[in-house]
Amino acid sequence: MRNVDRPIPILFFTPAFGRTGSEVLLLYLLQGMDRKAIIPYLYSMQDGELLQELPVDVPYFLPYYTRKKRGEKLWRSLLKRLKKDPFEYQLKAIQKKIKADIWYINTIIVDSRVLEVGKQLGVKIVTHFHELPNAYRMIRQEHLQSIIDHSDMCIGCSKIVCEKIRDMGHRNVQLLYSFIDDEAIKPQVKKSTIVRSDLGIPDDTFVWVISGSVIYEKGLDYLLSILEAMQDEKFQIIWLGQRYENGLFYYIKTVTEKRWPGKLIFTGPLKEKYYQYLMLADGLLMPSREDSFSLVMLEAAYLGKPIVSFNSGGVKEFVDENRGIVVDSWNATDLAEAMKKVMHSKKKGWSANGISEFTLNHQINHFQELITSQR
Repeated sequence: MRNVDRPIPILFFTPAFGRTGSEVLLLYLLQGMDRKAIIPYLYSMQDGELLQELPVDVPYFLPYYTRKKRGEKLWRSLLKRLKKDPFEYQLKAIQKKIKADIWYINTIIVDSRVLEVGKQLGVKIVTHFHELPNAYRMIRQEHLQSIIDHSDMCIGCSKIVCEKIRDMGHRNVQLLYSFIDDEAIKPQVKKSTIVRSDLGIPDDTFVWVISGSVIYEKGLDYLLSILEAMQDEKFQIIWLGQRYENGLFYYIKTVTEKRWPGKLIFTGPLKEKYYQYLMLADGLLMPSREDSFSLVMLEAAYLGKPIVSFNSGGVKEFVDENRGIVVDSWNATDLAEAMKKVMHSKKKGWSANGISEFTLNHQINHFQELITSQR
């Protein structure tokens, strides 16, 4: 019989441990959880940059195939000759060593074999959904069905995400809102050094920031219509995030440079200066087609920035008239009108009241309550 007072060993699985919203959230959890309640271990499918920020007391594992040493390559080859799947063999060896009570799958895109091996071993499975249905197309039908069939608990990052999981028939769906680590943001904000003159932006220009990968799903194609509808306004858009040199990006960049030179800046991916650019903004623009519950939305509210967004998912659960405007249509002109309304508003500040509910210190306790209920 297991001792209910002992800390719970949990093996967390994540696809890359890179600087994406879902994996930054996992980093916050690993940094903030009470070690008297949980003993965390991490398995990352790739050697991601967030491993450099992982707490030193969290052991982590990488797949055999990421290892380059000759001896390790020979070991993989031997396992294959013995008709053993190296990935499955490794997971079973790790579980034999750490004896985790729970395997925690962070996002639905983690390798489906994790579910299969976990159920073979009789381990409880918790799957954290950070995705809405548009993202389901990234995985096979059988993979999603396996998540629903084999997860002992599914956690959704917003009410609408939980609703979609229940629609698929899962009976144990729990809400854990995405959150920020405000204590980590404060020192970043204090050392902000970027000023408008550095970017050639006049003082009377309203700066909108968009954050996230520069892709169709994030509303890249809406920019031309927005710029057209806003051409009589003094504003600038700065897009923070990874650029992909595809045809759509080339088209948008080429047309904007010809018709509205200087109106649109693509910074590329940021790390050290991310919050400095966010502080520079007068408002956050979210033209995404689908967002489960965006971290940048919380960051902007924490910094007192108004938010203008399409009704793309979880944003409606957070943004009210004190935090910005949510546009129910998918018309770029309507989004531009909301931007104008914010720009010409006489409101001097936008409310950050209630943001404490969406911080690590608040949500970590809820997370630990959810997990201990699965002991």
